[in-house]
Amino acid sequence: MKILLLCHDLTTLLRLDAAWTAAGATVLKKTSSDTPDCIVIDLGRGDALAEIARLRALHPGVDIITCATTFDGDAIEAAKAAGATDFAARSSIDLRIRRRLKLPG
Repeated sequence: MKILLLCHDLTTLLRLDAAWTAAGATVLKKTSSDTPDCIVIDLGRGDALAEIARLRALHPGVDIITCATTFDGDAIEAAKAAGATDFAARSSIDLRIRRRLKLPG
């Protein structure tokens, strides 16, 4: 599994890199030329909607999961309109990814 994680602070805060590596997943860098199996993007990024649309065009069959600190129905709907597949609270993004990609854990 290859995961493109566009939530830099979550990598450190939740130790996602280590958790996913142990589960057999690799966290890709934004500049990677690999095709990810899943993309996670923080809706708090200023360019989140544009980035979702760009990534959807590049990877039409890949899950794009958004996360945010607080629930904002309008932002989630805008993300889905841009091409996002799913939403999870930042505090539970690791669990959502594990379930979605069927990772052990």
